[in-house]
This record gives sequence, C-alpha cells and structure tokens, in this order.
Amino acid sequence: MGSLRREGDGDQGCVMSSAGEAFIQQAFNLIDGFDDMSDPLDVQQRVLDLVKDCGFTFFTITRLPQPSERLAPNVLLSSWPKGWLSHYDRVGHYRYDPVVRHCYRTIEPFAWTEVHYEPEILPRARRVMDEAADHGMAVGFCVPIHDAMGFQAVVSLAGQQVEMPPRVRRGVHMLGLYAWGAAERTTARRRKPTGRLLSTRERDVLSWAALGHTSDEIAAILGISCQTVNTHLKNARLKIGTRNTTHTVVEALRRREITL
Repeated sequence: MGSLRREGDGDQGCVMSSAGEAFIQQAFNLIDGFDDMSDPLDVQQRVLDLVKDCGFTFFTITRLPQPSERLAPNVLLSSWPKGWLSHYDRVGHYRYDPVVRHCYRTIEPFAWTEVHYEPEILPRARRVMDEAADHGMAVGFCVPIHDAMGFQAVVSLAGQQVEMPPRVRRGVHMLGLYAWGAAERTTARRRKPTGRLLSTRERDVLSWAALGHTSDEIAAILGISCQTVNTHLKNARLKIGTRNTTHTVVEALRRREITL
C-alpha cells in the first residue's frame, strides 16, 4: 500500500500552504451549502469535486453493519469504482476489511496506512486492500462516525496518489462529519420503509430487557408468564440472528426496532 504524503518542500496541489488555506475555505463554504441541498447526488458530487484536488477520486458514506451482513444495503452515497461494491459483498470482504475493523476501534480520522492488520486475518485483509488498489483505491482516509446511540458509520475517501498536509487533513475530517449529516438527511426521503421485523410484544420485552430487567421482572411488568417472556426473547433472537439477549438488544437498538 502507498502512503499519504505530508506537507514538504513541494509546491503542488494541497501541499502548498496557500492551496491548503483555499481548501479549508472551500470546505467551510460547502458545509454552509449543505443546508440548501435536497438531492443526495448533489451532496455526493460537490464533495467529490472538492476532495479531488487532494487526489481522492472515490468516496463512500455508509453505515457499518454487523460482520455477517452485506455492506451494499447500508450505503448512503458512493462513487466507488463500478463493480467494486458488488464484488466486495459477493466475496465477503466486509468481515475481513482492516479499515472497517479499525473504525470500530477509534473515533479519530485515520489514513488507511495507519491501520493495524490483525494476525488472524492477515491474508484476507491483504487481499481486501490489494484488490482495492487494483480498482484504483491504493490509498485512503476515513472519518469514523459515532452517533448518540453508539451506532457506527464511516466516510471513506480513496485514490491512487493523495496529497494531504495536516491542516487539510483536519479540514477533510470536518467536511466528513458534515457530509455524513447531509447524506443522512437527503437520503432519508428516498429510503423505503422496511417495516418492523419484531412484533409489538417482542419489542416490549426487549425494551424492558434493555433497561436491565430480568425475565421474571418483565413478566410481572407486562402481566404475562416468565415462559412467555422467554419465548418472545427466543423469537426475537431467531428473527434478528443473534445468540443471546444482550446481543439481541444491541441489534434491536441498532436497527431502530426499539429505543431507550
């Protein structure tokens, strides 16, 4: 993998101090303009037009699903190379992607070259990154997103050769945070409601479980038997595909089946 070049003696692109200041100003202008945008493709193109001056030619804004899930249904905006996302999901890259794994470990923005490859997944992790490079994404930069409920998302930018001095890096970080908000807002209207996976009673039981109540306590609160509570918990686990109540609660919260 290549490395992101930092500010040095050159005077090209974002490396120039004056160009860096210009980028920051343009980023602020774009952030101010997000409020007036209603078309997600407009958000996507405007972000891409700005960051391409640093060498980024591709980017995506996506929620981060569980390892067993596909990435594609969670993508809000994407200018990834044609065929990459379908290939990525088809061969199961998401589970082994070292960049994705790093997003769960930090709230700080990071270059792909700063990512540690876990030994147990090293061959698959290298395959993910090598194939990304083959698709024109040799280097990249990520802005992890963590909302108030703790759910993860990421703004990921990539290209063949990137120039990004520290000040511009901070500007891209700021831009990524606001771009996520704009993507979430503008795509909300076009996303089709998926409907509820869990029944009303299953959501009731999980909501009380999320507050730390035992099966016996939930049974008393809802006026049903403990066996019925456990049946609802089991059915919720089967529907969501989880192994225990704690995991089911976490997934139900993430999927907005329940709220606290």
